[in-house]
Order: sequence, then structure tokens, then C-alpha cells
Amino acid sequence: MDLTFSPLSQIVKSLELPESLIDKLESEYEPIDSKEELFQLIQDVGIAGGKVEEAADTVADLEERINIIGHKLKFIGDEQKPAVLVLTAVNPPIFESNNYLEEILKITGAKMYDAQISGGDKIFNPDIVLIISERMETLFGDVGVLLALEEWQNTNAVKNNKVFLINGKEQFQGYSSRIADDIETLAEIIYPQYLTFGGNGESWVQFEV
Repeated sequence: MDLTFSPLSQIVKSLELPESLIDKLESEYEPIDSKEELFQLIQDVGIAGGKVEEAADTVADLEERINIIGHKLKFIGDEQKPAVLVLTAVNPPIFESNNYLEEILKITGAKMYDAQISGGDKIFNPDIVLIISERMETLFGDVGVLLALEEWQNTNAVKNNKVFLINGKEQFQGYSSRIADDIETLAEIIYPQYLTFGGNGESWVQFEV
């Protein structure tokens, strides 16, 4: 599963613009690495497609939703932020790390767990495990087998029942106008005592260890 993709087609669709506009814009498109660049791209697409106000409204809505979460979680200290390990497959396990995930985890009061530096004197021990897949409903057996391994049994994530499956069909595919949906999903998974958006059972489920 590729979590880094061109958001042009999704933005064009969300603004209800003709798909033919994608070909025109692709020659000028440069990969984006932050939500600020995403917001600028949305407005640029709106200008190119003659939907300036709609694009501005989209950006304003996204900013408002993201800022609400940032405000709610601004009191979370660095020492309290959980280390989140993201997988996009479990048999064998594939660890995912990219700029997009790092940024949205930071917004939601968490940090990316770097599985690459575990080993040696560092014990493999993520606080939360997120498994993002387009076939979430078929993963339960494989997830159970993986988490039964001693290495995983000893992690905070398994001990504290913090393993979650996320539906990757529509979400977590990189920078797009779904960024607020992704951030809201992470927020209610990581801090359910403070935030809830009704995604449990729809966009994500908790795996009972």
C-alpha cells in the first residue's frame, strides 16, 4: 500500500471539477511535504478550475477542524506523547514512515515510532500500533498471529490493548483534502478521553489483544 500519492485527482474531485483538469495541472505539479503546501495546492487548483471561493472554503474548513484538535491537545507534554508504530501489512510486517504521517501524528499529540533504530541496546516497544490496510476486514487472523510473537507480546501497545486497524480505502493515502479526516481519526484513537468523531467501527476498529 502506497501512502504517498499525487493528491491532484482527489482535490479536483472534491471541488467537483472536470477530470481533464488533472492533465493540465500535472505538468506543473510538485510533490508536497506539509499541510501548508497542501492548502496552497487546493487554492491553486481552485484558481485553475474557476472555483476560487470553493477552494478557499475548503481550506478554511480544514484549518478550522485541525485547529480544534490542536487546541484540545496543546497541553500534552513531550514526555506524554505516545510512540506510534504504523504498519501497512502484517504478513510479513511492513513498517511505514513518511513526512505525512509524521506531521499528522505531531498534530494529534503523538510521535512516530522509529522501528529502524530498535535493536541493539534499544528494546522494540511502540506504545500504539496502527495497521492501515485497504482490506482491513481480512487481517484479523494475521494480526493475531503477529501479536502472539514474544517480541510483540512485550510491547506497551499489546500490554495496554492499543492496537488498531484503520481502513485505508479512503483515508491515510497522503496529503489531500482528507487530511482533517485522518487527523480526527488519529485523535480519537490516541486520545478518546478528549475527542471523539464517530469513526470507531467505520474508519477504524480496536483489535482486542
